[in-house]
Amino acid sequence: MPKNKPDDLALHTRVRETIKSMNIDQITLAQKLEVTQTMISMALRGANHKTFLRLLAILQNEYNLDFNDDSIFTQTDEVIIEHLVAIRGDLDKILERMGKLEARMDQLGH
Repeated sequence: MPKNKPDDLALHTRVRETIKSMNIDQITLAQKLEVTQTMISMALRGANHKTFLRLLAILQNEYNLDFNDDSIFTQTDEVIIEHLVAIRGDLDKILERMGKLEARMDQLGH
């Protein structure tokens, strides 16, 4: 069996990490491709090139993921940033409430 080139391995790693970060289930992908979960796992490790190519097509068509450039990192970054912004908003509300509680406690003499 031919060895994968470093670029190929990097692509397989990017796809695996993206699937994991987006909580995309390998079983679901297997059902969409009408293969076993084991075949998906093998494809993601570089052991089944044909299934890997089909997997890339599914990810592009159904999940709008494009691994031909670095856009996947941008998409993932955007999701992370959205979550961080929401967390920051929640923290700001908590800090505001804590400030009000401290002010109220000061008024009560505690």
